Amino acid sequence: MLILLKTSTFSQIISYFNTGAFNVPGQQPFLETYLTLIGNSFSYKTVGTHYQNSVNISLLILKDSTIVKANKYNLISPAFDDTLKAATFIDNQRYSLPNGIYEIQITISDNYNPKQKPVHLRQKFVMAFHSDQIESSSIEVLESYKKATVISGVTKSGFDLIPYNVNYFPEIQNDLLFYFETYNTDTILGKNTPFVFYYYIEGADNLIKLNSYGAFKKQNASKVNPLLAKLDISKLGSGNYNLVIEIKDGKNIIQHQKKYFFQRLNKAVDIVAMYGFNEKKSIAEYFGSCDNADTLKMFVECLWPISNGIDKERVINQAVKKDKDLMKKFIIDFWQRRAADSVSPLKLWAEYYKNVQQVMVLFKCGKQPGYYTERGRVYLQYGAPSQRSVQNADLNTFPYEIWQYYRLNDRSNGQFFSNRKFVFVNKNIADDCHTLIHSDTRGEIYNDRWRFELTRRNNNGVANPDNTAPVGTQYNQFDEIYSNPR
Repeated sequence: MLILLKTSTFSQIISYFNTGAFNVPGQQPFLETYLTLIGNSFSYKTVGTHYQNSVNISLLILKDSTIVKANKYNLISPAFDDTLKAATFIDNQRYSLPNGIYEIQITISDNYNPKQKPVHLRQKFVMAFHSDQIESSSIEVLESYKKATVISGVTKSGFDLIPYNVNYFPEIQNDLLFYFETYNTDTILGKNTPFVFYYYIEGADNLIKLNSYGAFKKQNASKVNPLLAKLDISKLGSGNYNLVIEIKDGKNIIQHQKKYFFQRLNKAVDIVAMYGFNEKKSIAEYFGSCDNADTLKMFVECLWPISNGIDKERVINQAVKKDKDLMKKFIIDFWQRRAADSVSPLKLWAEYYKNVQQVMVLFKCGKQPGYYTERGRVYLQYGAPSQRSVQNADLNTFPYEIWQYYRLNDRSNGQFFSNRKFVFVNKNIADDCHTLIHSDTRGEIYNDRWRFELTRRNNNGVANPDNTAPVGTQYNQFDEIYSNPR
C-alpha cells in the first residue's frame, strides 16, 4: 500500500506513507507503519542554537468499524542549522494484530502551525498468515541498511532497515534494495531442506522477465527465512515493472511468489536507446525488423494523441486487425509523412517514443496504457506543461492537477497557442485515473463550472447556473493555483 501526498513546497504537509505485514511464528503477526516526513513542509522553532520541527501523529486501526488499536504521539525532527534545509525524518511503528481485514486512519498535524491543514490518510489492509502453507511478509523496499549495533524499531535479522516509501525510482536511484521474509518452509519443505530464493524484474504490462535483472540465493528451510538483497537498476529504462520473488524447491518448482510494483524513470538510458535507433539505415529497416505483433500494436496505438481525424481511424483499424505487415506499413508511412524532406523519420520517431516511455511511467491508469489516459494524451499532444500543480489534500476536494502551458504546439494539426490551462480530477482515488474536466484550449472540453467537479461533498449553489464555484470554498486553493499555477 502506498499513499503519496505531495504538492508545492510550503503549501501543505508533505509525507510518504507505507505499510508492511510480517509474522512471528507461534505469536501474532504485526503491521509495520512507515512514515517519511519532509521537514521543509512543516513550521519550525528555535531550540537552543538550532531549529526543529514538531509533528503530531494520530492513528486508529479499525476492524468492522470497531477501534482495535489507537496511538497518538509527537515526533520531533533532528536539529538543523539552515531553515531552507530542514531534515527529512522517518517514523516506524509496529502493531500486533490477528488475521483479519482492517482499516488504518492517520492524521498528521503541524504542532508549530495550528492553521496548517492536517493530512488525513485512510487505507484498508489484510493480515493473513497460516501455518499450513508457505507464507511471506510484504516486500519492504529500502533506502539503505546497515548492521545493527542496538536493537530498535527498524531492526530485523540483525540489520537496521531504512524504508523507501515511494514506488517511484528516479535517475538518482541506481539500486533496488529490499527485505523479505518467508514462513513455514521447514513445515512444508522439511526442516533444513535446501531451497532457492529467486528474484528478478519483469515488465508490469506484459509480465515478460528481464533476463539481465535477476539473481538467486540458496537457504535451508526454517521457521523464518529472511532475504536481504539488491538489484542494480542503473541501466533499467523508463517503464512500469514488478519485482518478483519466488521460492523454488529442489525440483525447481515454484512454491510461493510475491510481487512489488514500481515505476522507473531513466532518461539517460532512453537517450542511449534513441541513438541506437538512429544507427539504423532507415525507418523501414527499423520497423521491418520488428516481428512482435503486440509491440507493433503498441507502436501504432501510441500515435493516437498526435494523429489527425483520418489517422485516428487508421490507428483503430490497424490495432483491431493486428496484422503485422499492415501495422508496419502504417507506422512507416505515418513518420515519413511527418518528416517530409526536413528531418529523419527515425529521429522523429525516437524523440516521440522517448516521451511515450515517460507517459507510460507517469500516467498509467489501471490496465490502461499511459498514452490512452487523458493526462498522457495531453502530454503527448501538446508536450510537457510549463507548470504542473499536483494537489492531493486541498480542503474537501478530490485529488486534482492544474497544468499551464506558456506556449503549446498541437502536434495533431500543427497549431500554436499561448497561455493555455488544463484541469484534471481523480474521483476514483484508488487507481490514479485523472479525467480532464476543463481547458481553455480550442478543441478541448470547456467547463466554466469545473470547480464543482473538484469538490467532494460541496454542491452548494450548483442549481444556480450563474455560479461557477460552490459557496463556501474561499479557503480552497484551486482559484489561486488556476490563476498562478506553480
